Amino acid sequence: MAFKAASAQGKLGRLVVAGVVPCNTGTLIDVATSPPFPNAKVELRCGGGAVARATTSQNGSFAMEADVASAAVAAVAGACELVVDTPLARCDARLPAAGRLVSDVQQGGTLIGGLLDGALRLAPAGFSFRMA
Repeated sequence: MAFKAASAQGKLGRLVVAGVVPCNTGTLIDVATSPPFPNAKVELRCGGGAVARATTSQNGSFAMEADVASAAVAAVAGACELVVDTPLARCDARLPAAGRLVSDVQQGGTLIGGLLDGALRLAPAGFSFRMA
């Protein structure tokens, strides 16, 4: 279930995930040396279900929010991952049409700072290509 920013600012705060999706294959792809993946659909999946969704911008960046109650514990416990189901062939016709990019999430910023502003900030740990 996706949450909009307005509904994600409940009493318990919000979970914010932001990063850049690379247009490349490999393991732990370096976003600094890979071209960006524009218009890719990104989902934060926790326990197998999507809790937030976003579409990347032209420079491959994305940001999404979810209600902390629905995802924070799972994310911190390692039960969440970012999944890009948009085929890599959409950003480069030479890349595979099957498969997906997947990344675990990691804390992005300080825990104390994140808690003070009411947001737990997470980022991709590193996207890797997986055959579907």
